[in-house]
Amino acid sequence: MIRTIKLLKKGAPAALFSLAVLLIIFQPYLPLATARVPISDRAAHLLFPFYLNGKTYLFGLMAGTHSIPVYRTSDNAARWWVINDDPKDGFRLEVKDVKMSSEYENVISFTLNNHPYIFGLHVGPEKETTGSIGVGANIWRINDDAKGMELKLYAGKMSHRHKRVVSFQLKGEPYILGLHAELGANIWHIKQGPKGLTMDLVKYKAKMAPNYEHLAVFYMGGHPYVFGVHKDVGANIWRINDDPSKGLDLVMKGAKFPKNRGYEFVRPFHVGGRPYLFAGVSHPEYVHIPPDAIYTGVAIGEGLFRSDWSGIYESGKGFGVIWEIGGDPRKPSIRQITPKAIRISERYENLITFEQGGKAYIFGVHEEEYGNIWRVNDDPARGFTLDYYGRNK
Repeated sequence: MIRTIKLLKKGAPAALFSLAVLLIIFQPYLPLATARVPISDRAAHLLFPFYLNGKTYLFGLMAGTHSIPVYRTSDNAARWWVINDDPKDGFRLEVKDVKMSSEYENVISFTLNNHPYIFGLHVGPEKETTGSIGVGANIWRINDDAKGMELKLYAGKMSHRHKRVVSFQLKGEPYILGLHAELGANIWHIKQGPKGLTMDLVKYKAKMAPNYEHLAVFYMGGHPYVFGVHKDVGANIWRINDDPSKGLDLVMKGAKFPKNRGYEFVRPFHVGGRPYLFAGVSHPEYVHIPPDAIYTGVAIGEGLFRSDWSGIYESGKGFGVIWEIGGDPRKPSIRQITPKAIRISERYENLITFEQGGKAYIFGVHEEEYGNIWRVNDDPARGFTLDYYGRNK
C-alpha cells in the first residue's frame, strides 16, 4: 500500500516542517469519541448505491458465514442505508434484514420507469463441489417509500457462469450485461409488460475475453460505455451500440493501466457530466506495482518544489488516484490526473462511489464496521477530501 504524508508548503521553517511531519505520522486514525453507524464487513463485498425520492441509498447484501464443515446462509440478508442530505453529516441505517438470500455473487441496481430495482444472480453455496447452479436471475422492486422491496421476477434464465455483471441505461431503458466465463458478453433487456417484468436476451456471445479484473459502466454524452481492465492487455473501453442487440464496439484497446491486481477497486463517477474513475488499493496483498515516486528523496524534493501538498509515499498503506476519461466519444482515452496517490486506510473492505447534489463521493467500509465518506473536489485533479469520519451525529 502507499501512504501519503503531506508536506508543508515551500519556504516553511525546517523546525515547523519536522513537527508537522511527526504530527501527521503519529496522529490517530479515528477521533477519540465517535458513535459509529455499523456496516458489517459481511455486507461490504456487495455494496452499491441506488437513488429514490431525491435521496441516495447504499444497498448491502450480507454474506453467508463460513465454518468448517458448515456453511451458514441467511434468508433475510438485504439491508440498506441512506446518505444524509449533507454527506458531511454521514448516513443512517434505513432498512435491516429484508428477505433476500445471501447466496448471490452478483448483485447490482438498475432503473426502470425512473424507479430503482435490484438484480441478483443466484449461485448456490456448494457449486464448487456439487455443481449446484442456484436458481438464476431474480429482480426486486424497491418500495415507493424505500422501506422494503418486492420480488418481481424469479428464476430468470441466466447461467451462474457469468463472472461479472453490470447494468446500463440506454434511451431510458435498462439492460444487464453479463461476462460469461467462456461465451463472451451477453446482454439482456429488462421490460415491464402486461404480464409483468421480463428479461429478454437480445445479444448472445458478443466478443469479450473472460479475463477481466474490473468492469465498470460510465456515460459520455448520455451514452453508455463499458470500461474493463484485462489482466494481460491493460484497459479497454467498449461503446454500447445504439441498438444493444448489435452488441458493443471496442473503441479503446490496451491503454496503460495497472493490471494483474494492480488496483483493488475501480469505480466510475461523473463530475459536470464528464466521466472519471476512482482507482484504489486497501489491502497490502493487492499491491504488485511500484508507486509513482520510488525514491523518498526525489518525492520530498518534488513535493517542496511543487508546493501542491501531494506528499510522499510510504509502502504498506492504502491509496487512491483519479483517472479522467476523455477524447473523441468514438475514440476515448484515459489518463491519471491526480499527480500523486492520496492516502487512505489499508483496512477497507470495500470502496464505492456515489453521486449526490451534483457532486461525487467515495464511500469506504472499514473492517471495524464503520463508514467514511470522501468528497471528490470540484476539480477532480485535486483529488478528494474526507468529509465524514465515521461519526453518527
